[in-house]
Amino acid sequence: MDGNRVIQILESLASGCSPSTGELLAGESVLNDRDVIRALQIAIDQMRMKIHSVKDNVDIDQADIACAIELFNVQERNPTPNNLTGFFLATRQFKNSNLLTDKLYGKYRGTYTSGQLLDFFTEYFSENESLAKTSIKDSPYKNIDFFQKERYNKLSPAAINQLKEKINELGILKTENLADYILEARKKHKRAYEHWSHKELELLSKAIKYTNDLNLLSECFQRGKGSIESVGQKIIFKSERAKSTI
Repeated sequence: MDGNRVIQILESLASGCSPSTGELLAGESVLNDRDVIRALQIAIDQMRMKIHSVKDNVDIDQADIACAIELFNVQERNPTPNNLTGFFLATRQFKNSNLLTDKLYGKYRGTYTSGQLLDFFTEYFSENESLAKTSIKDSPYKNIDFFQKERYNKLSPAAINQLKEKINELGILKTENLADYILEARKKHKRAYEHWSHKELELLSKAIKYTNDLNLLSECFQRGKGSIESVGQKIIFKSERAKSTI
């Protein structure tokens, strides 16, 4: 439970009110006992000290937080306090290779505990409510298991070379003022974080009719497997939904 919510509940009880309705509790309530009221006030003060101590003792670069949130949004993952905690501590909850290979992944492992970061990010989000609006909600297309099925490829060597040539012809537009994590990603995938153009979407739409091999598609499109899988799932979902409405 959020620390601020705990304080609100304790303050309501200390005032002799119901935390859920705000109504005054019965006169004979144990909450009217002086010692109980004092104990609740001590608990409130200690809770406030805990929240402030977490913020004071956890020092995470604001640029790291901003980059991590942007990275999560690009990868269509929710940048929640729990997910950010797992990301910065390099827990095993992530399977997306683009997250695992980012230089921020596990940066604060060994520096802070899971509890410290979870409390920190919970408070951070409560103070920066606008960040919650950037969270990506789970979408139905995530259920598309096309790329999890047995791997196959029906593209001929000539078709693969032709696909690579067409991708190279697209060029790269996003080249200036790039964040460090983008520069790092492009050492492995030249088109990482490049906007998906209509032409490139068409090429992927055609390619996945012949193969679900993410390694091959990553090589051809010069993008990370996570990005290709996500965009491919959207293409398939949109196509299936269109067929169902006919």
